[in-house]
Amino acid sequence: MSKNVFSKGLLIIFTLFLISVLLVYLFLSEISNSHSEPSEALLAADDNLVLIPAYKLDDDSLYFFIKDQENLGASFIHNGLFGWKAEDLTWSRFDTNIRNSQLNDFHGYGDDLIYGLIKNGDELIVKKDEDVARMLNLEMLPRNIVEDYHLQDLYLWYIKSDSALEKGERACQV
Repeated sequence: MSKNVFSKGLLIIFTLFLISVLLVYLFLSEISNSHSEPSEALLAADDNLVLIPAYKLDDDSLYFFIKDQENLGASFIHNGLFGWKAEDLTWSRFDTNIRNSQLNDFHGYGDDLIYGLIKNGDELIVKKDEDVARMLNLEMLPRNIVEDYHLQDLYLWYIKSDSALEKGERACQV
């Protein structure tokens, strides 16, 4: 009987040891993937991005980015227990050759964010039903980026909603 109690005691100790090792691994992994600022979290995923900050509210942040001079993307970043962590980065090709008051093709991130580029966004309003897009003037970026990427007079517009957004052809209007 004492041999059986000894075996159960070893099994419990071994199980506790494995759980402890797993918790330490998860803890260290979480710390190493967390950052002090949202921009650091994105640049840790890909350090060749041109970042376009949209907002930072409490523990949530939204960034757009340009990747490889021809891709426009987005990512949500959340502040967790150990710091900021980026969600998935999504991107697709974009064209900077946009005519006045014409919506360029637009992109989505999940079901609650759609975005795109438009020329002269300070003079226009982009809407989806009752939601009005926020505009980010891309000339806020460093001058060399604006010139090299041909971003003069371009605005990034986005609509973030708590409900699912339709991404069809007629989903948005100027």
